This record gives sequence, C-alpha cells and structure tokens, in this order.
Amino acid sequence: MLADLGSRSGLWTDRTQPTTVARGSENTTFAVGGFIVRRTVDVDALTREVALLEALAGETSIPVPVPLVHRSDLGVLVYRALGGEPLLGRPDLIGPAVEGPLVDVLGALRRIRPDPPLVVDDHPNDAWLAGARQDFETARSHLGPERAAAVAQFLDQPPPPAGPVLVPQHNDLGAEHILVDDRGRVSGVIDWSDAARTEPARDIGRLLRDLGPAIALAVAAGLDGQSTAEERLRMTFHARCTWLEDLAYGLADPAGRSAYLANAERVFGHVFGHA
Repeated sequence: MLADLGSRSGLWTDRTQPTTVARGSENTTFAVGGFIVRRTVDVDALTREVALLEALAGETSIPVPVPLVHRSDLGVLVYRALGGEPLLGRPDLIGPAVEGPLVDVLGALRRIRPDPPLVVDDHPNDAWLAGARQDFETARSHLGPERAAAVAQFLDQPPPPAGPVLVPQHNDLGAEHILVDDRGRVSGVIDWSDAARTEPARDIGRLLRDLGPAIALAVAAGLDGQSTAEERLRMTFHARCTWLEDLAYGLADPAGRSAYLANAERVFGHVFGHA
C-alpha cells in the first residue's frame, strides 16, 4: 500500500523504506522518507481531522501537519514531517519559551470560522475517575507505598463538577505531541486526531502534568485570564487521571514506551503535590 501510494503521489519511490512510528488499535503511523503516513479505521474521524488541519494552518504561526494526501477509501492521511523532537524525550528543554506558542495554536483553534467539524467530547468526570481507578490497579505494583497512598487518596475523593463551557481542544496535548528545536522553541504541534469540543481543563491538565503548573497556568491565563480555584481543581484532576493513564500505557510495553515511564517518574511530585 505504501509503495503504491508513494508512486501515485510522487512523494517517495517504491524503494523508500518505511519505519513504523506508532501502532494502536485504530491508528498506525509510518515515517516514509520525509513524510508521515497515518492509516486509521475511523475514516469519518480522519475526514474531520483533515478539514480541521487545513483550516488551522491558516490561523496560526505554529506549524501543524498540513495534509498532502487524503484517501478516505484507504483511511490514509499523508503530511510532511515537521522539524524538531517531542518534548516527551527532552524534558531539559521545557521552559517558558513554549507558553506563547501554545497560547497561539490553542487560541487559533478557537478562532476558526466557520466552526471546525469537531465532535463533542463530554465524557463525564466520574467516568474519568473510574478509568483512573482501573489504571491504578494496573500500576499499583509499580508504585512504592508512599506514592500508592497519595494516588489512592486522590482516587477516594469525588471528582470535580464538569466545566460549564466547551471549546475546541487538541484533547491530547501531552509532551509527546509538542515538538521543539534544540533551543526549546516550539516547532510544531502534532496528532490532532482526538480534537473535540470539550472543557479547557483537558488540554491544560495535560500541560500541567508534563510541563508543570507554572507553564500550564500561564497558558490558561493567556487563553482565558487567571484561573479560578474551581478551574485549577479541574486541571489538577485531569492531570492526575491522565498521569495514571500514561503510566498504565507505558507499563503495557516498558521497552517500547520507556519515555512515558520516565516522564511519569519525573512529574509525579508536581502532579500529586499541586492543588
């Protein structure tokens, strides 16, 4: 399929060797030459993503994937690989330089008119908490007694109420999807396949988890002004739930997902110490 796609598009030859970047239950991503090829079983979601990316590219100065080939019959999207490397593997480059670009791209996502074709993700917080409890059971043996107790204390508390406003969100804005150059400047934001209309705490919570509360709250302020105590509670809730989610994800393939395990270890203190 990849050789034929390259031949028809003229982007690579049949001698160009692909490399598998990621493989999941619904998506498989390949690097072929200087291009990224993603194949998915959800062709409707892919069509929405293509429309979003085409609109977003004209609204932000931050590089995002620009569709070059979209084959709905194959469930395939091709775009030129963006420069830089994921912050997930370069925590030494995390710093205030990322704040402005993240405000830029998330603000641009909200400015798109007409409204982008996004689904509504209103997954309730009690369901998030139930999922986090399952992830904790998976990961409990990996945690020492003190950390396990801190996580269990969080899981024993009721979830915060859902936010009153739904806005367009990347909806998976972890450090693995933020690319930076060797000076820590944002060179791209990738993987918009989960983009949806949902509450702002989703994106900010993941930023809190991976980049720390100072950067997360600065991005939130750049978008919506200073956060209230209730908003910070929701951000922290999502940071903790997605910390458990990423830890369980890493433990499912420790050799292939070691960066997720290293990140979970690095950020535990501010995720479960911040309120």
